[in-house]
Amino acid sequence: MSKAELNAYYRHLDNVVILRDNIVTARGEGRLEGRLEGRAEGRAEGINIGAKKTKAGIAKQMKMDGMPMEIIMKYTGFTQDEIEKL
Repeated sequence: MSKAELNAYYRHLDNVVILRDNIVTARGEGRLEGRLEGRAEGRAEGINIGAKKTKAGIAKQMKMDGMPMEIIMKYTGFTQDEIEKL
């Protein structure tokens, strides 16, 4: 193998190592980004579930206190069917 061929081979090996490092780095960054997005979605979903449970509790109490259905619907945003199921 000539000196030029050997140098080309070493450059190729260097490029392979750099490419592999770039792939590993990108994969790690992608995983981190995915985890952060998943956490944000989970928090948002949890907040929505909690808010709905809170409104359901309020609607149930209003219903037990004999409030008119229209008032309960107005303040909770629930439909008549949803309120009747409580």
